[in-house]
Amino acid sequence: MTRFNRREFLKTLATGSAALLALRFTSGCEFVDVETFGTGGDTSFLTPQDDGVWFWQSGNSIAKEDAPNIAADDWRLAITAGDQRLGELNYQQLRELGAQGQELTYWKTLRCVFSLNLGPLLTSLIANGLFTGVPLTAALEAIDIPAEAVKIRTFGADGFTSNIPLSRLNAEGQLPVMLAYELNGEPLSRLRGGPVRLIIPEMWGYKNMKWLDRLDFTASDEAFGVYETVRFRGVASIDAPGKMALANHTITLAGRNATLDGPDITIEGVAVSGDAAITEVRFSVDDGPERQADLLGDDAGEVRQSLPPALQALMADAAQDDESWPLPNVWVRWSANIEGLSPGSHTLTVRAFDSEGRAQQLDTGDPLAVAQAVRVPFEISD
Repeated sequence: MTRFNRREFLKTLATGSAALLALRFTSGCEFVDVETFGTGGDTSFLTPQDDGVWFWQSGNSIAKEDAPNIAADDWRLAITAGDQRLGELNYQQLRELGAQGQELTYWKTLRCVFSLNLGPLLTSLIANGLFTGVPLTAALEAIDIPAEAVKIRTFGADGFTSNIPLSRLNAEGQLPVMLAYELNGEPLSRLRGGPVRLIIPEMWGYKNMKWLDRLDFTASDEAFGVYETVRFRGVASIDAPGKMALANHTITLAGRNATLDGPDITIEGVAVSGDAAITEVRFSVDDGPERQADLLGDDAGEVRQSLPPALQALMADAAQDDESWPLPNVWVRWSANIEGLSPGSHTLTVRAFDSEGRAQQLDTGDPLAVAQAVRVPFEISD
């Protein structure tokens, strides 16, 4: 794997070769048709975990047929501090913790760090679902964590590695870090990282370790992990805090240079912010005046009614059930009507705004950390 320093990486992102860079880094990805989720159907707010609908991504660039295949009864989570073994947790013990009242469910939008709005291949690595599991803190209650520990290094059975700050486990005002064993009311599938994966509400997908098999407590605060030290070496925002950047994915025009029947069209998309809620989406055509798009499904009752009965009940038990919508860390769908477009070439610009006062901009210099607006060329047919 060729190593890029930060300057080379950002320079490449700023050029037309961004898609080539993504292909180099994402040979373990399978890009799904973005139209299969996010709009339409009875479960438009929720992405089924089925193969070919929920996106596939491997941090170690492995093909899906080579993904770890771990039976639930065989799953073990080793807990270490360097060479010292602190404990172990198996699947039955984890489920027993859930049955004893420790189980929780919450909405989480998983977004791959390669899902930047830079090319037609980079729009589908995002999905939204209801994860169920046990808070990591509950699983660690019987573990004597070293007092000097500041980070948890995370290891997957596929060889992928990352880390999370130890302080994140008890962060105030944040949903708990979760050892998840279900997605959308069903056992977490092999390709989604089952039988158990790490889920961290506000963080990029790579921090949510699939096929989790070891946690290592360390006193070292140095960057650690495949993305942190190899693939994005030198990009500070990739390691800490690892939060998803404010994002906007246009669904209608995901293919770029799409040809649409005019003169009136409807555009749709999803927007999400890693540690905040989406408050507004604005759009303009050909750099004209901005208009406000409609936020869809931003009411808990409306979302619940769009789900099958079993998932309606699960949503009612979710940790966010009494929160105001839209939710932090969870996508919101948006839609807008554009009328009277003339035949020929046009450019759509879309910007999202969040509850922390951040707004997407056209040129940020570091799209992994700072919000970047979406510009999409399209055609109106004669």
